[in-house]
Amino acid sequence: MTQLLFLSTLEQPDVIITDFDKATQAALNDQFPNIQQQLCIHHIISNVLLKAKNKWVGEREERTSPGASDDEDASSLAGVWFGTTDKQLLNDSSTSDKIPHTYQGVVLMWKRALYAETEEAFEQAWRDLCKEFDDQRAILQYLYATCLPVSAQWARCFIRHYRNFGIRVTSGTEASNNNVKSYLLNGMSHLYRLVEAMQDMIHDQERSFTDACGQDDVLTAPQYLGSMGNYLGELRTTMSSTGLKLINKEYRIARKFMPTGKNPFPDSIGPCNDDCTVSIELGIPCYHKIYEKLDSATPFTKWEVHPRWRLRESASQDPYRRILDPKVATALRGRPKNTAQAVPASLAITESSQSASQSGGRRQGRPPGRLNKSAHAKKAQKATQETITQASSQISISIQRHTGRLSTILRSGKTTGVRCSGRRTQPNIRRTMSQWELAKSDEEDADCIVVKQ
Repeated sequence: MTQLLFLSTLEQPDVIITDFDKATQAALNDQFPNIQQQLCIHHIISNVLLKAKNKWVGEREERTSPGASDDEDASSLAGVWFGTTDKQLLNDSSTSDKIPHTYQGVVLMWKRALYAETEEAFEQAWRDLCKEFDDQRAILQYLYATCLPVSAQWARCFIRHYRNFGIRVTSGTEASNNNVKSYLLNGMSHLYRLVEAMQDMIHDQERSFTDACGQDDVLTAPQYLGSMGNYLGELRTTMSSTGLKLINKEYRIARKFMPTGKNPFPDSIGPCNDDCTVSIELGIPCYHKIYEKLDSATPFTKWEVHPRWRLRESASQDPYRRILDPKVATALRGRPKNTAQAVPASLAITESSQSASQSGGRRQGRPPGRLNKSAHAKKAQKATQETITQASSQISISIQRHTGRLSTILRSGKTTGVRCSGRRTQPNIRRTMSQWELAKSDEEDADCIVVKQ
């Protein structure tokens, strides 16, 4: 892979997003050891939803229709972005009482930790989750052992320090995998035809991308024209509409700190410290830089944004072009955190007084005497299997003492013996054992065997 990148003159990516596949992560650690990896938050939320539903202990809410639960789970599984109610619950920490005490509530409070902007908010969201769902110890143990060690690859407070351009899901790759199937006539095509289909798909995507860039070049949004957009300078004609929207968002923040007729003495903008990660994550000027441009009345140039947001690259093949148009260098922030990290002691799951008082009794969340039929069936089946296994082990021990010359002893589930006759040679536990099977050895209790003359 490294040689292919070198021959194709492609730059190594700053971030690679995976779906938590162990083989893919191992291959990336081998080929790209210095590149930061991220985990798709859609897959993270989907796994948490599935585990929370399977490991939930206690009664679930009644549904009005049999298919209501399936529809709700499907919509929750597919929806990474939230509606108005979910956004209010996520942004307002005082609405913890409104979160339902169900497995959907676990996922909702988990999203609070996932989208927390700071590490302090992340830790507080995790503590609130442990406090609210203290009776669901299995779910908390799964989150603590599986998700928290790799939180540097999916938590918002950590990944906003990586140059990922705001991408946190693998939907683009998933869409390409689904789109390439439309270029194949059937599923019996050979590998050469698959390569041709991928080339056709990439050619069509490149043409669509060029058309979209042409529209952005011709049609400029009205809010960027006139005196209101003078601070953009040449960015109005060289940047894409998506990049201009991101800069305009930072511009609205910077204007709050500019003196106006209604507010001649605004608040101080503060320093641009490590909490301001817009320039690192998106490759665009932050609101501190825009404030300086507005204060000095100087416009931006195309050199002050990442080349990703430009509408076009120069077609010149001049080898000295990089001197005139250098690539924006990205500063490495230490070694990538691609392995499981030790979870801080402050995030450990502590046993509350309520759970400690009930640890000797039944599990929380399940009313006494309310075991459903499936629980009774599983309990009876487990007892039956233990009885059969114990009886089989006793018979196997008695046979092994006598037939020491046999190379192997049949275990449960095997249907062929040493003779490979294709029939079950293990004695049936439902019939009465013979005297030969009851005999311990040839030397002991040999008189119990009667041979007719």
